[in-house]
Amino acid sequence: MGEKEFQELLAEQGGVCAICGGEDPQHLDHDHRTGWVRGILCFNCNGGLGQFRDSPARLARAITYLRGTTWQRVLIHPGVFQMCSPTRGRPPSQRS
Repeated sequence: MGEKEFQELLAEQGGVCAICGGEDPQHLDHDHRTGWVRGILCFNCNGGLGQFRDSPARLARAITYLRGTTWQRVLIHPGVFQMCSPTRGRPPSQRS
């Protein structure tokens, strides 16, 4: 892709990263199997896709993981809290 096409695609994206909307994206993203251009990304988003090997299934599992592993303090008795996760229940007790 030449500079003119790059600038046209960037303008179509509003001048921002196609994933996060960050300013000044510089990385031309493409499908590694087909070679087709998908968009222009910032450094972090481009690297993130690469780390997940461009796999929608891996990305979906990562999203599920992020949403389901947030530990929260739950009041179980006045002044006593226990850490719980909506998907993992209570953490294992620590034995001394």
